[in-house]
Amino acid sequence: MLYTLFGPTIFCRTPQEHLESQWRRNIQLPPTPPERHVRVYLFLEWQEGRDDKELLDDLLYLKADVPLEPTGKLSLLRIRAMWGLEKCVPIDQHRRMAFKSAHPHYLSPIAVGVLADENGVLKLFEPRPSDATIAMRKKRMQYVRRYQAETTWLYETAMQKVDEAFSSKKMVEAIGDLSMGTLARIQE
Repeated sequence: MLYTLFGPTIFCRTPQEHLESQWRRNIQLPPTPPERHVRVYLFLEWQEGRDDKELLDDLLYLKADVPLEPTGKLSLLRIRAMWGLEKCVPIDQHRRMAFKSAHPHYLSPIAVGVLADENGVLKLFEPRPSDATIAMRKKRMQYVRRYQAETTWLYETAMQKVDEAFSSKKMVEAIGDLSMGTLARIQE
């Protein structure tokens, strides 16, 4: 409900973060979506009139099997919240243009059936976000990148200290003494 009122915040992962995570985790969907779900692809850089083949080949899309509402509708709010989107719009794949839904937050079961391709995939895109959302995402990515740099530095420093400790002369002697004692006990 709060997402409906406020949209994405600095605490929400950006669509680009979701895409990076999907690449890192190598997410593979089952051959068909579970019952009462629809397979959704979200293109981050789609433009009207453009064929999506290039975007599909380059894996420039988010993908998920999204549960339908009990009424059979697809909640675009759920998709927006799931991927940190300001808006998401279905693509009419036959006309290669944005589909104007009667309800901005849901797609009817009929619309889902008509808009899905021959494989049952519903394709969406995020129109250009507002300047405020773009600025917020940029600020978030600055914080995220800084956090990643700091944790990487901390990890590398800790590993360097551990390596130094294990390769120090006293540690080598202690390990040698320990292994000699163990060897002596085994031989007895």
